[in-house]
Amino acid sequence: MLTKDEAAAHLGIHASTLVRWAEQGIVMRHAYNDQAFLYEPIGTDPPIKHSSRWDRLIDRAAAIKTAKASNPSLQVEGAVV
Repeated sequence: MLTKDEAAAHLGIHASTLVRWAEQGIVMRHAYNDQAFLYEPIGTDPPIKHSSRWDRLIDRAAAIKTAKASNPSLQVEGAVV
């Protein structure tokens, strides 16, 4: 598990972008304190940051959720249950 700063540095993004991605379900986070979170390590296919008015974040998140639901092998391996 990674802290917010560690996960953001690993992905090469700002911490606020990481929080937005977590809120949309693009990356997974787990609460460990009142308002603190730990983020799951990103596998071999990390999400890519890009800016586009035609490919909104909410649409990207929905596509990722659909892909994971249709292909269970895309699930994170070694996740804590």
